[in-house]
Amino acid sequence: MTNLTNITKIINKKSDLYGIANFQKNKKELVNEYGEDICKYPNAISIAIKLNKEIIDHIPETKENEEYAKNYLDEYFNSHKKINKIADEISKQIEEIGYNAIPIYVSGENEKINLTKRFSHKTTANLAGLGWLGRNALFITKEFGPRLTWVTILTDAPFETYQDKPLDPLCGDCTCCMDICPSGAITHEKKPSESYNPKVCGNYIKAESEKGHSIACGLCLYICPHGRNE
Repeated sequence: MTNLTNITKIINKKSDLYGIANFQKNKKELVNEYGEDICKYPNAISIAIKLNKEIIDHIPETKENEEYAKNYLDEYFNSHKKINKIADEISKQIEEIGYNAIPIYVSGENEKINLTKRFSHKTTANLAGLGWLGRNALFITKEFGPRLTWVTILTDAPFETYQDKPLDPLCGDCTCCMDICPSGAITHEKKPSESYNPKVCGNYIKAESEKGHSIACGLCLYICPHGRNE
């Protein structure tokens, strides 16, 4: 029978970064945001996999290059499929040793739980101490910057909390994402809730698409100095 130590080894092998968050510590805030079911189990595993570096490094060329744009979009959606599958595999392993586990997929949903809104995996990663929110509202880690795809597993398995303390933002005075943003959706405000306007971003992408550009944008993900040289 697989034990928790072995499952931890499997998570480590299948992911590029992971952490454990204790949702009971922030239960009131989490329930207010997502409803009672988000704290159905006390712990949450935050799991991430890297996006392909070569593909991400071609993001500035995606507006004019159909192949690079397609590669980026394919990588984006394929990473979703891959990490959702990993979440299912890990959840099954946890259940096989007698604990409960519910994967919350990249979409922020799972029909097994009733949430009042789609779950943001940035929440788990932040509470697990894996990184911070940048001005562009992307979740940034020291190791890989924002070049990651995330998923969450809710569980009552007693994993040891391996950090469980949100990191202070390390963006400092950096304005790379703001300077490169073609839509003006990112501003000088330091709080992501104030510095990033998703509506402005979305309207820009829609307008460029209607002009016939093969745009996937992602420039703020590409330019972030954290993770560019890993």
